[in-house]
Formats: sequence, C-alpha cells, structure tokens
Amino acid sequence: MPIDLTVVGLRWLQFVSAVVALGLPLFQAFGLSEPGPQYPGRAPVIAGLALAVTAVGGLLAQTAMMAGGWAAVLDPAALGYVVQSTGLGIAHVVRAGLAMLGVAALFFAWRRKSGGIVAILAFAGAVASFAWSGHGAASEGAIGLWHLAADIAHALAACVWLGALAGFCLQLFRPATQAADLAVRSLARFASIGTVAVAVLVITGLINAAFLIGAEGLGHVPGSTWGLLLIAKLALFAVMFALAAHNRLTLTPALSHAVEARADTANVVRRLRTSIGLEMLAGLALLGLVAAMGVQMPPASM
Repeated sequence: MPIDLTVVGLRWLQFVSAVVALGLPLFQAFGLSEPGPQYPGRAPVIAGLALAVTAVGGLLAQTAMMAGGWAAVLDPAALGYVVQSTGLGIAHVVRAGLAMLGVAALFFAWRRKSGGIVAILAFAGAVASFAWSGHGAASEGAIGLWHLAADIAHALAACVWLGALAGFCLQLFRPATQAADLAVRSLARFASIGTVAVAVLVITGLINAAFLIGAEGLGHVPGSTWGLLLIAKLALFAVMFALAAHNRLTLTPALSHAVEARADTANVVRRLRTSIGLEMLAGLALLGLVAAMGVQMPPASM
C-alpha cells in the first residue's frame, strides 16, 4: 500500500478509536447511560488500546513518509529524529502514552470516581494531541496559540457528538422496550449538550478556516484537493445536522409520547435506529475526509 494512503488510513483509525475511547466515558459521565455506577464496558478499553497501537503505527508511517520509503522504519536514527525533533513525532508518542493511561484507569479504577476522571482526562489529552500533529500547530507566534486552541476545541466537540452517537447506538440496538426507556431519557438530556457541541464545532471550524484558507486563499478552494475534501466534509456535516435535528424535533418527541402512552414503541425505535445509524455512518465518513485533509496542503499554504 502507498505510504500516503497508509498514513491516511491510520489517521482515520486513530480518530475513530479516540471518539469511542473518550466519547463513551463522557456519555456515562453526562448521565446519559443507565442509572447507577457502572463499568463502561469493553468498547472504550478496546478503543483505547487501538488508539495506542495506531498512534505507534502512525508514527512509523509518518517517518516513512518523511524519509521517502519504508526502509526508514527500520532505521533507529530516522525514528529517533522524528520522535525527538519534530512536534508530529512527539505528539504520536504522547498520544500513545495517554491512551494507555486511559486504558489503565478504565481497567483498574473505573468504579472509583477518580479512575473515571483520570480516564477522561487522559483520553481528552490524546484527542488534543491531534491538533499538535496537524495543521492546527502550523501557525506561528502568539496568534498561532488561538489556532491551536480552536483546533483542540474542535476535536473535543467532535468526540462529544460522535461519542454520544456511539452510546445511542449501543442503547438502541437492544430489545425495543428496553431501548425506548433508555433512549427517551438519554436523548432528552443530550439535547443541550449536543447544541453546545455543534455550536463549538461551527465557531472553531470558522476560526480554523480563517487560518487555513484566508481571504486570499478562497479562490483556491474549488481547485485544490484540500478544498474539495473540505466541501465534501461540509456536505456531510449538513447531513449529520439535518439528521440530528430530525431526531431531536420529530423522533424523540414521538418516542416520548409513545412511552408515556404505553403504546408500541417498536416502530419509533426502529426509525431512531436508522436515523442515528445513518448519522453515525456519516460521522465516520467525515472523519475519513478529515484524515485525508491532514496530508494535503491548505490554500493558505500555497
């Protein structure tokens, strides 16, 4: 497989793993899962391990890409240079270490409140490291800190939204009666959280666009690979927003009325499964576009 495609694939796997690893513990911390203290299950533990492994794999692939061949992966000098002398290499190492810390906290100490906090903070740090190894760290000077902060906030907000979708999928793919009781409460509670996450995504997305495109780069957007990927990303974001609005304004009230009336909830649950499933698939595809954008040159750099 070509090195650049390997880099994109490993970036996408890291994004997906981070969404699950951070998103599901947050889903529980926000009170969106079943009442009472619980272990969050295997999914975030497996996702955390996958994040650590793919971060190491991403480091090797990035080293090969920078050196121009896979032989550099076996060269200690080349690897040492990337790890010690580049922000990208340091970010991958930090990401892998924080992912393992999060896994350890989940595995050994989740039932203690401090364990859950440590896991969330560790995975949040791992997510923040994506900005450190991406375009968000390219801006220089004091203003560059604003770009980096916006990129970090953008990544964290995406994990809140997509992680919640993963949690809703786990809830809805249960027997209809049990799924209805859980989902009607969780969806109602997530309404304000989701609104804040979308607002943060929009605001930070505009800030990032200002840095990566700029006024002079607007004309280069339709003619560049990065720009075309951005257009596709915005189209998928619009699809996700429309599905989320449909869930909140139509399907969630319908499910609430069905539960209160003790009517048959199977049809509404089935429609929610389809809608949230499509929203999750669109989110995964969007992460793939973001992974590909990371190896392309934005218009402001042309």
